Amino acid sequence: MDSQSAKPRLKWVDTAKGICILLVILYHTTEHIMDLSPALRDMLRATRMPLYYTIAGLFVSIKSPQIFLNKKINRLIIPFCFFILLGNTVGYVKSLIENTDFTYFSPLYYVITGDVAGQFINSPVWFLFSLFDVYLIFMLIEKISSCFCKYQITSKIVLSLLAGFCGIRCNRMGIDLPFFLDSSLTATPFLIFGHIIMSRTDFFKKDYNRLIYLSLSLVMIGIALITASGDIDYRINNFKTSLFHIYFPAFMGVIGILMFTKVIGTIPIITKIGRYSIVFLGTHYLFFKDLRLFFETHISQQQVILIDLLTFSCSVIISMVLCWIFLKTVPYLIAQKDIVYIGNIEKFKQR
Repeated sequence: MDSQSAKPRLKWVDTAKGICILLVILYHTTEHIMDLSPALRDMLRATRMPLYYTIAGLFVSIKSPQIFLNKKINRLIIPFCFFILLGNTVGYVKSLIENTDFTYFSPLYYVITGDVAGQFINSPVWFLFSLFDVYLIFMLIEKISSCFCKYQITSKIVLSLLAGFCGIRCNRMGIDLPFFLDSSLTATPFLIFGHIIMSRTDFFKKDYNRLIYLSLSLVMIGIALITASGDIDYRINNFKTSLFHIYFPAFMGVIGILMFTKVIGTIPIITKIGRYSIVFLGTHYLFFKDLRLFFETHISQQQVILIDLLTFSCSVIISMVLCWIFLKTVPYLIAQKDIVYIGNIEKFKQR
């Protein structure tokens, strides 16, 4: 989700982000297609959020805790608050048009009582706060693992699995932690996986035989499609399936999609969408129900797939337009420029 970096951007990573956010939008906007394709629905449930967390871990590193936290506030917490405000604004305008009651949700209230998101117009932004949580957990794991110099990687893996186990136990015991912390614990292994595979291996750095690499990626995606099963909801940390079905299809799908984008590289439009995926995350949910209602009113109810595809396409197009507007008007609020200034801290650290 990070939007700024001193290093050149890797286009294949932006492509992976683009595919990821399009899968999120597809899952949210095509309920009829999901009902008709339970295998696809289960795969998207299992892989779309783990892919986000894994991508976030690919380039994570901590040179200074203060700089690290300030960057994550700029790129996660500030956009989270902005998109909550945007959701409230859209909700208020809709209530005026429809002459209905309006319920205001503050960012703090939302993160403490995340289960009310079904009543909130922009619930997908929960991920931004959850990712901030996972980064904090990563900082703790980094601190603890540094005490085991010879076994740093092993200790990171063990600690991340322990965090995931704690998150799953919260689900099994019916414990809801505030600030999406239970969901964040469950997702920690994915960010650590992305961190280790990128920083400690050459898996995504070398150029392999394209045909073999592409074939393997499709096989792994196929395995994820076949093995995914059960109701999985990371937002409320609800998993009505086995531990195997929570993690195995997720890792297969994540690795397969990342391998696929590594081979393909740039895909026009999709790569650009990935570059600004945070905006698409924070805007696509605002209007899709209205779009679906409009298409259901004007198109035969027998054309459910067409209705879903139009809802999906128009949601993406509206997000594109809003992305262009926000880049021109509020770049500081959508993780494109820093509000919490980093430069002085970096200069201070060099003294």
